[in-house]
Amino acid sequence: MAAAGGTVTTREGWTSGTTDVVQLLRAGASAPSSHNSQPWRLRWHHDAVEVHGDPDRRLAVADPDARELRLACGAALVNVRLAVRAQGRRAHTQLLPDPADRWFLGRVRPGSALPPSAWESELAAAIPRRHTDRHPFDGRPLPAVLRDHMGRAAARESCRLVFLTETGERRRLRDLTSRAHRQQRADPAFVAEWEHWIGHAAREEDGLPRAHAAHAPRADDAWRPRDFGDVVADSDRTAHHVGLEDEPTVAVLLSYDDGALAHLRAGAAMQQVLLTATAHGVGSSFVAPPLEVAAVRDEVRALLGGVLWPQVILRLGWGRPVPPTPRRRHPDV
Repeated sequence: MAAAGGTVTTREGWTSGTTDVVQLLRAGASAPSSHNSQPWRLRWHHDAVEVHGDPDRRLAVADPDARELRLACGAALVNVRLAVRAQGRRAHTQLLPDPADRWFLGRVRPGSALPPSAWESELAAAIPRRHTDRHPFDGRPLPAVLRDHMGRAAARESCRLVFLTETGERRRLRDLTSRAHRQQRADPAFVAEWEHWIGHAAREEDGLPRAHAAHAPRADDAWRPRDFGDVVADSDRTAHHVGLEDEPTVAVLLSYDDGALAHLRAGAAMQQVLLTATAHGVGSSFVAPPLEVAAVRDEVRALLGGVLWPQVILRLGWGRPVPPTPRRRHPDV
């Protein structure tokens, strides 16, 4: 079966041996992506799920080097891998399997029978429940044991997760976030790209549809300048000022390199961290601007020691259930 413009390429209920292929493809398509652009093509080919980057869905202004595209595809790959393990099969994963095809980012081939571990089952079960939470979080800190679980989730993919607890570091990163956001909003090309994906009347299967999006940040959103998701009622905004935290838990995912392979691994680490948070009832959203502006990203790297590369900044905390963003559909699914 050949991949086309849709998200997946198979038929409802189609199986190969004991592998539920539709389940694997749907898991991959549940990964997060910038602007919910879903910049991948997923297909079942030669008894494996292939994940190809879709250059037509790359954010040319916000993501000129396709770093965020590779992060999203790395997250899709780890979702597929976890879904294979949840079906009781070994998951043989190859990253960048064809050096001649820069957009062929990975494949996952189900193998022989092997029961999943407890953590694999836990994360696989969290895949359909993981949604970006753009609401304010309450003031409870994350317990140390949960932070440790998240750190180990990142380490499984050869990355590090650093929680920013020092006041000066947090203030500096918040300032960098505000500066990067202002710089992006002053760029007409960025604004045009943003409006193509966010709140567009024609968006039903990707991006953030108008029903999910507001068009201006709220004054209390220092860490959320671009979290224009589900519009918060006035009562919620008042509650934020009187009881909810302005300083959520902030964590930065760092890689040991900054090439294509490192981006895929960072995307896999990001997804493992997000699924770990979801499994424990913790909400999350992304702080994207300071890593999308090259000069500001360099400053973020310097702030964190100048050795590793920052790939993802996460805002974490105790929130509330949120609806999923839309996903592209395929006629056969």
